[in-house]
Amino acid sequence: MQITRKPTNKIKETILLTYDFFLIGIFTIGGGYAMIPQMRQIFCKSRKYLTEEEFWEILAISQITPGPIAVNMATFIGYRVSGFIGSLSATIGVVLPSFIVILLISIYLTSFTKIPQVKRFLIGILTGVVGEITYITFEILKKTEKNIMYLFILILSLVELFILRVDPILVILVGGLLGITLGKLFEDKNGSY
Repeated sequence: MQITRKPTNKIKETILLTYDFFLIGIFTIGGGYAMIPQMRQIFCKSRKYLTEEEFWEILAISQITPGPIAVNMATFIGYRVSGFIGSLSATIGVVLPSFIVILLISIYLTSFTKIPQVKRFLIGILTGVVGEITYITFEILKKTEKNIMYLFILILSLVELFILRVDPILVILVGGLLGITLGKLFEDKNGSY
């Protein structure tokens, strides 16, 4: 379903995009996957720039595109909302907080890591990030088509990662190849699964 959006001021929209992604970048700790629930909340539910289906499509494309998932998603969402300028401003917005924080930490690295409160803060954050990533994993599973092929690829991927300790890039490639080869077997006459 395509959202029909009212015509808006492009400059205002671009500034809002930069602001939204800057906030996502500065307040979401734990990497790109921890940012996904925030992006979904802001761009699907609050600003209504995207439908849920569009958001999950952008997530899927961002996962298979080289580069950090948060940057890929910012670039895609920015482009979808406001074209090239939106893409550029969203990408700068999501990257800038990390750049500033890493720059400050690198300057004060030695003294920063010795502070007990900082250590406890980081452990708490890490635990929260695990919760966020678990949440988004279940959300992705709920949106995924459910058939024997997807279940097989899911189980195989888990075996590759947890038991065989296969490189995650190889797991993605194997999943994609199985999707192409096995997908034909499960396709109905309308091309759906």
